[in-house]
Amino acid sequence: MERFLIVYRGAPDGTAEARQHVPQRWASWFDSLGARLLDRGSLSHASVDIDTRLAGPKSSSSSLAGYSVLAATDFNEAVALAEQCPIFDEHGSLEIAHLARLATSESVNAAP
Repeated sequence: MERFLIVYRGAPDGTAEARQHVPQRWASWFDSLGARLLDRGSLSHASVDIDTRLAGPKSSSSSLAGYSVLAATDFNEAVALAEQCPIFDEHGSLEIAHLARLATSESVNAAP
């Protein structure tokens, strides 16, 4: 199995009544992923987009809403799992990235 990072973008929309059901939808989706959900991650309430090319602090907030890590056999399966995410019910979006396995100092220094 490969590991994939899902980054959620957007903010909850709708009425207070509609937002009331957001946690339940997320919990149901996370439960449906079962053992494929490696890290539930966290949803963000506030974030800032920092661009090192710009001088001074950036005043606008970013659209980052949270992240999770899941296991899938390939990108196609990761996309299929992510298509059921409740972020789309909130008019948000997500981005999926394949997480490469980084070498450890032990594997780099190991004799061939």
